[in-house]
Amino acid sequence: MLVVSSSPHAHEGTTIRRIMLDVIIALVPAFVAAVYFFGWDAIRLTAVCVGTCLAAEALTRKAMGRDISITDLSAVVTGILLAFNLPPGLPSWMAVIGSLVAVIIAKQVFGGLGYNPFNPALVGRAVLLVSRAPEMTTWSSWQIPCPAANVEAVT
Repeated sequence: MLVVSSSPHAHEGTTIRRIMLDVIIALVPAFVAAVYFFGWDAIRLTAVCVGTCLAAEALTRKAMGRDISITDLSAVVTGILLAFNLPPGLPSWMAVIGSLVAVIIAKQVFGGLGYNPFNPALVGRAVLLVSRAPEMTTWSSWQIPCPAANVEAVT
C-alpha cells in the first residue's frame, strides 16, 4: 500500500515532551561533571541559558500569536546545550545574548521546533564566537578536585 500523507507513517505514541525529557536526563551526567570541574560557574551559566531560552520562547511565540509551547521542554534542551558549549567563565550577559539568538533567530523565525535548518544552540554559540572571540576562546581553569592532582612529575 502506498502512503502519501506526511510523516510519521508509523507512530509509537512518544510525545515531544517525553523525548526532550529523555535528552535532559541523558545530559545530567555531563552537568554533574561540569559542576565538578567548573563549580558554580557551570550552574550559573546553565541557569542563565535555560531561563533566557524559556523566556525568549514564551515571549516570541506570544508576540507571533502562537500558542506558548515551553512545556515541550525544547527550550530547556536548547539552553542546556548552549550552556555546555560556552566557556564557564563567560559573563552572564553574553549567555543571555547567545540564548536570545538561539531561540528567536535560529528557532522561532524559521517556524519553531522541527523547522529550523540549524541547531539553535550552535547558532547562538557561533554568533557569540564571531562577535566576541576573546571571551569565547578563554576558558577558566578547572577546579582541581583532588590535591594530589597538583603533584608534578618526580625527577
